[in-house]
Amino acid sequence: MRDVEELTPALDLLCSAIRENDSETQSKHFSEQLLNLALSFLNKQIKELFIHNEELDEHLQKGVNILTSYINELRTFMIKFPWKLTDAVDEYDVKENVPKVKESNMWEKLSVEEVVANAILNNKIPEAQTFFRINNHSAQRLKELIKIGLDLVFDSLKKNNIKEASELLKNMGFNVKDQLLKICFYTTNKNIRDFLVEILKEKKYFSEKEKRTVDFVHQVEKFYSGHFQENMQIQSFPRYWIKEQDFFKHKSVLDSFLKYDHKDKLNKQDHRIVLNWAQWWNQHTQESILLPRISPEEYKSYSPEALWRYLTAHHDWLSIISWIGEFQTQSSFASLQQNKWPPLTVDVVDQNTCCSNYMKNEILDKLARNGIFLTSELEDFELFLLRLNRIGGVMQDTLPVQNYRSKEGWDFHSCFILYCLEHSLQHLLYVYLDYYKLSPINCPFLEKKELHEAHPWFEFLVQCRHVSSNLTDPKLIFQASLANAQILIPSNQASVSSMLLEGHTLLALATTMYAPGGVSQVVQNEENENCLKKVDPQLLKMALTPYPKLRTALFPQYTVPGVLPPDITLYHLIQSLLPFDPRRLFGWQSANTLAIGDGASQLPHFSSPDLVNKYAIAERLNFAYYLHHGRPSFAFGTFLVQELTKSKNPKQLIQQVGNEAYVLGLSSFHIPSIGAACICFLELLGLDSLKLRVDMKVANIILSYKCRNEDAQYSLIRESLAEKISKLAVGEKATIEELLVLLEEGIWNSIEQQEIKRLSSESSSQWALVVQFCRLHKMKLSTSYLRECAKANDWLQFIIHSQLHNYHPEEVKSLLQYFSPVLQDHLRLAFENLPSVSCSTMDNDQVCNKFPQELQRNKEEMTDFFEILLQCSEVPNSWCWLLAEAVKQQAPILSVLASCLQSQDASAIPCLCVWIITSVEDSVAAEAMGHIKGSVEGHIWDLEDLSVIWRTLLTRQKSKTLIRGFHLFFKDSPLLLMMETYELCMFFKNYKEAEAKLLEFQKSLETLDTAATRVHAVIPAPWLKEQVCFLLKLMLQQCRTQYELGKLLQLFVGIEHLFSDGPDVKKLCVLSQILKDTSIDINRVIITSYSLENFQHECRSILEKLETEGQFALARRVAELAELPVDNLVIEEITQEMQTLKHVDQWSLKQARIDFWKKCHENFKKNCISSKAASSFFSAQALKARECPTEEGWSCAEERHLLLTLTGHWLAQEDLVPLEELEELEKQIWLCRITQHTLRGNQQEIEPRCSQQMSTSGELTFDSLAREFSFSKLAALNTSKYLELNGLPSKDNCENRLDWKEQESLNFLIGRLLDDGCVHEASRVCRYFHFYNQDVAVVLHCRALASGEASVDDLHPEIHALLRSAELPEEEEPGFPLRKVQSTSSLDSQSFVMLPPIDEVVSNLETLTSRCLHGKNYCRQVLCLYELAKELGCSYTDVAAQDGEAMLRAILASQQPDRCRRAQAFISTQGLKPDTVAELVAEEVTRELLTPSEGTGHKLMFIPAEESQTFLQLTALCQDRTLVGMKLLDKISSVPHGELSCTTELLILAHHCFTLTCHMEGIIRVLQAARLLTDNHLAPNEEYGLVVRLLTGIGRYNEMTYIFDLLHKKHYFEVLMRKKLDPSGTLKTALLDYIKRCRPGDSEKHNMIALCFSMCREIGENHEAAACIQLKLIESQPWEDSLKDGHQLKQLLLKALTLMLDAAESYAKDSCVRQALHCHRLTKLITLQIHFLNTGQNTMLINLGRHRLMDCILALPRFYQASIVAEAYDFVPDWAEILYQQVILKGDFNYLEEFKQQRLLRSSIFEEISIKCKHHQPTDLVVKNLKKLFTYCEDVYLYYKLAYEHKFCDVVNVLLKDPQTGCCLKDMLAG
Repeated sequence: MRDVEELTPALDLLCSAIRENDSETQSKHFSEQLLNLALSFLNKQIKELFIHNEELDEHLQKGVNILTSYINELRTFMIKFPWKLTDAVDEYDVKENVPKVKESNMWEKLSVEEVVANAILNNKIPEAQTFFRINNHSAQRLKELIKIGLDLVFDSLKKNNIKEASELLKNMGFNVKDQLLKICFYTTNKNIRDFLVEILKEKKYFSEKEKRTVDFVHQVEKFYSGHFQENMQIQSFPRYWIKEQDFFKHKSVLDSFLKYDHKDKLNKQDHRIVLNWAQWWNQHTQESILLPRISPEEYKSYSPEALWRYLTAHHDWLSIISWIGEFQTQSSFASLQQNKWPPLTVDVVDQNTCCSNYMKNEILDKLARNGIFLTSELEDFELFLLRLNRIGGVMQDTLPVQNYRSKEGWDFHSCFILYCLEHSLQHLLYVYLDYYKLSPINCPFLEKKELHEAHPWFEFLVQCRHVSSNLTDPKLIFQASLANAQILIPSNQASVSSMLLEGHTLLALATTMYAPGGVSQVVQNEENENCLKKVDPQLLKMALTPYPKLRTALFPQYTVPGVLPPDITLYHLIQSLLPFDPRRLFGWQSANTLAIGDGASQLPHFSSPDLVNKYAIAERLNFAYYLHHGRPSFAFGTFLVQELTKSKNPKQLIQQVGNEAYVLGLSSFHIPSIGAACICFLELLGLDSLKLRVDMKVANIILSYKCRNEDAQYSLIRESLAEKISKLAVGEKATIEELLVLLEEGIWNSIEQQEIKRLSSESSSQWALVVQFCRLHKMKLSTSYLRECAKANDWLQFIIHSQLHNYHPEEVKSLLQYFSPVLQDHLRLAFENLPSVSCSTMDNDQVCNKFPQELQRNKEEMTDFFEILLQCSEVPNSWCWLLAEAVKQQAPILSVLASCLQSQDASAIPCLCVWIITSVEDSVAAEAMGHIKGSVEGHIWDLEDLSVIWRTLLTRQKSKTLIRGFHLFFKDSPLLLMMETYELCMFFKNYKEAEAKLLEFQKSLETLDTAATRVHAVIPAPWLKEQVCFLLKLMLQQCRTQYELGKLLQLFVGIEHLFSDGPDVKKLCVLSQILKDTSIDINRVIITSYSLENFQHECRSILEKLETEGQFALARRVAELAELPVDNLVIEEITQEMQTLKHVDQWSLKQARIDFWKKCHENFKKNCISSKAASSFFSAQALKARECPTEEGWSCAEERHLLLTLTGHWLAQEDLVPLEELEELEKQIWLCRITQHTLRGNQQEIEPRCSQQMSTSGELTFDSLAREFSFSKLAALNTSKYLELNGLPSKDNCENRLDWKEQESLNFLIGRLLDDGCVHEASRVCRYFHFYNQDVAVVLHCRALASGEASVDDLHPEIHALLRSAELPEEEEPGFPLRKVQSTSSLDSQSFVMLPPIDEVVSNLETLTSRCLHGKNYCRQVLCLYELAKELGCSYTDVAAQDGEAMLRAILASQQPDRCRRAQAFISTQGLKPDTVAELVAEEVTRELLTPSEGTGHKLMFIPAEESQTFLQLTALCQDRTLVGMKLLDKISSVPHGELSCTTELLILAHHCFTLTCHMEGIIRVLQAARLLTDNHLAPNEEYGLVVRLLTGIGRYNEMTYIFDLLHKKHYFEVLMRKKLDPSGTLKTALLDYIKRCRPGDSEKHNMIALCFSMCREIGENHEAAACIQLKLIESQPWEDSLKDGHQLKQLLLKALTLMLDAAESYAKDSCVRQALHCHRLTKLITLQIHFLNTGQNTMLINLGRHRLMDCILALPRFYQASIVAEAYDFVPDWAEILYQQVILKGDFNYLEEFKQQRLLRSSIFEEISIKCKHHQPTDLVVKNLKKLFTYCEDVYLYYKLAYEHKFCDVVNVLLKDPQTGCCLKDMLAG
């Protein structure tokens, strides 16, 4: 719209020009051309508007209207042609005589349509035209005739006459196919369209797109026909948002087009669609048309864009919610398959939502709550905050924007903080930070300095929050105070001094209080203090002038020199401040020296009695208040204090209070805290709380049942139920019955909710509550559950439930009627003999309590008692007489009185004995006195009697009497503690308290032993320990259960010293713990007669019982405890497991048996059973395996083979190995192997190693398991005698004890043995079966030849034959058949070739090796060892006797040039393991590294290249270089102290090995070791050469920068720049990188490195940087100040010039063209600046900012100077402006000439200068200069145009009249 408005003045000018020129005849042609251009422009603009905009908004429509108005106005000037009216008749036609046609007579009788049809069908259209012309009919015109013909075609199609229609079209000259398609797609007649569709489909005229269009239209018509119902889900929704008037307006237009008849009732629902419409509908439009008529189940197949637009346009909220819910859960492909909606994306929601704003916000809110936001909202943070505000705000527990990132990469917290800062939302920001607990630790954004500088209050806020995180750190308060000061003083940096200067004295002083050191630091004026807290004391004094007292306190005046003033405390400072009086207010503080005596002595608080008496309002709270608040202990205490202590009838009061608590608990049953408090309160009162607990549980069950579907009425139901449940306290029957019914329903509902089976033990346990409720309220027991059991015929649950809850028999019998008849009879018979009275009538809660009875006497006896007391005073030894009377009268009280009469402790023992004897029953007393001979009354009681009484009473468990007696007579005796322990354990089972008592007893016993006090002198310690020992043993014997025994044994562990000759408590305790979960008891006899034999005997008995029960794990623990052998136990366990496998039909599975035998072996090994037992077990199983054949014979042989192998394996582990048994076993094993191979057939010959490979890669087999225990490597059998030729069967004397198949199998198996290197076993097998095998003979003869045991003459005849056959020229011996020989070139080439080929033994060995089919590798080994023995000068036997490791060590130590090749060959033939090779290589490398230093004492610094290569060749001997590296690292620890060069080389070699295998862990270890070596050894010893060797040898410079630091520090850095130290070129890069990163200021080092390594680019960078530094030094001070010291300025510029020239030169050497050019330009600039200074010009050219460049260039008088400045700064100035200033205004055309020499004078420059001249009022000089400037313009037309614009008429006339330019200009102007 703005563009159109800007065009309006131009269009107005154009219209006026056309109008003026159109009125003049001479300008008519120009006006027409101008009109055509104008109309073309306007039409093009409107066309572009409609092409690029589907719909016009308000502004675009306004613009179109403006352009249209101009078009309408300009159309009036177009040329008008006269158009003849259609109805007018040409006069010529009327007058002309037209010849009559032949068909005129026939056509005159027909209608016009018939005439046209006849003419067209007969190809007589011209005749028809003539006929109509004669009759003056409009059809004379071809166009009109064709129109009628097309109508006839349409009529023919109505009649389904396709033939006639096609003929008509063809004869009218139309393409029949195209016209039919056109009619089909444009007709509104459904019948014609459908008819044509069928015809065209048959003829295959439709394209694929047209077919889809037709199908779509049919589908739409079907959906919108009257028989198809619209989607009711959408239709039922109100459509009040659609404008109804629009329907009728569009419907009327559509009906008129479709010729729809409103009166046609039949076609009322027949919707017609033109096919052409559908062609223009895209996919989304088509889907939008179909969506209102499809079912929701088909939504998934439609595009999400169309479906979302449709649902939102119809405001279908339920469907939208469902789709959004599915959108939030869609994550995987599997879930997408199950979805009912198409995939939804945020872009679909953003671009296709067509609902109201309210609903759109609701949708976006729902998405936002699940963390899904529109992209537009995420990009606009304010919109994002608005959305968050709608879903709960920015402060939520789980903010749905966890992964939010802004364009700048900030998270949400950072963006929100910035938003608050920009909008000054301080309070909101504080709350936000506090809510999310944000701090600089977890939100680094808070520490941004630029934010603190821009918003000082923000820094203060952050610092304040930081203070709260650590309240004990005063530095944080100091920083916060500084931040606060920054707000007050925004102009300066906040500090204590700035606060004082700005007049904030108190703030400064308060800030200083929290600074480190406080005010004292300020006063002392430390020089090195922080500037923020540093204060000038004079400034502080001046600032404190308004506060004289404070100033005096801080700066006291010393009256006496050297005498410090008294300390000024805070109380002195506030002494003069009102209303604070420190003498009275702070008396409770000890630091207050001003306090007076009558002041408060403690800090006032709310519980202070004085304040309470004065101001408190006291309220008396009873127990009910505390119960309401869930505090039962307070309630009980309140009740005791307030009510119970004052009550006259406490029992009645307790009962009454209990009832009140019961009612309160019932009324508040739904509040757990009140209910629990009431229950606890009842228990504290000593009342039973069961009834309350049951009733509360009942109430809660009923409440949950009644509220299961009535959430809205919860409170009403709860109050009603509370009212009913409260009536239980008064025992209202109706209420109880009603609650019982509800309880039963609730229980059934609870069982259903928990998905428990209705009739089960779990449901029965829930019904126990109902039974309990009935019993407590004295109701008849509920039979609901029993009735359900009876109906379901579940007699078991019926009987269990009725028996468990003691139902009355009559009640149970009455329910039998619900059972089936058969069960009724059975149950009646079962219940016939039940007693009629149920146990339920008994009171189970009654407990009989026995209380001790005092000894009562009748009056006469009492009288005698007093007589006895009177007589005792007259009798000598009255206490003895009283004791005798006590026994006689059976009066214990007399013994107590006797002890009172005797003051000595010696009488305590007799008194105690008599008191006990007279206090117990007669039978017990008789037993205790059974040892006394004579009269009891005159007996003298001593410790022996007390010991008997002690044991008798404890045996009878009369411990209470003993405790009472000791309390009377020995109240401090340790035996009291033991008796209390006895009672706690035996009666109360309180073992924890008993343990405490036992510890206390031990302490008292220790005291008794150390201090023989008078109190315990009567009872000696040995006697006491003896009684304790008896008591402990008795406790163990009196235990009723194993649990009690176990607890006692645990208790007694640690006090074994008290058992003088007792059992081993620890072992018994362990045994008890083992048996705690079993039914096996420990025999108590073992406690009384304990010995190791008895203990083992008892353990054997327990073992037998455990084995019987199958508890083998426990049995094994018992055996270990008693140190019994576990052989039989383990074997029994294995046997049982085998029986179990057989029982469950698993034994028939081959894999199960394999796993079982493997487990047997591992079990035997784990339990360390004897070898004999294990071998016997496997031997027995092998016999059984032979007797029990399986389906496959070879499988039986396999299993027997395995069992025999295991037998031999265990047999070989005995101390004395039975060789004969082993050999017999091996023979049996080989029989099995032969049988196994024979039964399998030739399969193994085809694939001899297949089974082995399968066994190793797949499941375990018998063979693979047997190979683990093979006899091949059994040392007992692998003796040298089996390698001798004696006893080896030869071809002549062998005995064939096997059939031919078995011989073949044996031959094959022996060959495989030889291939595996098992020569001993192959030899043994041949001897076992007297079998001859040629390969075995060859192998053993090779060994015999090499060892010298046999000469060539001693060989067997067949071997002689082999050797002779080798001498024949490639002919086969007649006696030997042709045999396949494997290629040996690859391995034979590794044999030693040191010996000359004339050695006969070597020749024979090579011959036999080549003739050997199997065992060839062994022959090679023999040959190798023989040659090696020759080389070393020793016998073959000595070499062969040594292991491969020793031989390889000897080869490596030989120092021969080709030792590596020899070693490699030896390793290959011997098959040494990589681990062994790696160890030997590391050992040899270490030895060679140490050898030079040991011999000469010279420390190796740099290892020679050839020696280093030798070490690398040694490391290459091992296939696994990682192993070599590890071994080399391990060797470092064995290097002698001080051999640093050796350690260095080992690290380098290890690193090389690890690098080859990319072993990162090893590389890290090397780097760590190198760091330790450098720091701890090389650096302290100044071994810098080795340091350099370590660095360059490892070559990981980035990880070893510490070495650079060390060398730099020790001035040894230059050694790194030696020649040939870095052949790879990586060191120089690392050195430069190090200097740049770690030593950026050390340019000398940088240059030295660059020069050393010829790094010209880096040199150039250094020179350039140095030159820039010189320029920066000039920039560091104002230009005017620099000009004052001109000499210094020139020196700096000259130095910069020199450096820049050097930099350019260096860059050029390294082909850095761009950098060289840049330096060259800066050189020119500096030269120009020096030139200016030399000529007295002060213009500044260097160090200019870009904003100053234009002014500088304008100020320069010469163009070359301006060009130099512009190029130096890479600046493109406005040359038009510069030329305007220099040439036009100043008239300096020399400037222009210079410009022309270096730059082109473009046309744009002249135009821009012209525009600048127009904007300013030109002077005569300017006009003159401008005219002159225009002469430089080479474009004549531009020259003319600019002169014309500036009205330079003379210039214009000259140009027009000039012969060279005039013609051209006139032609251009005319065009």
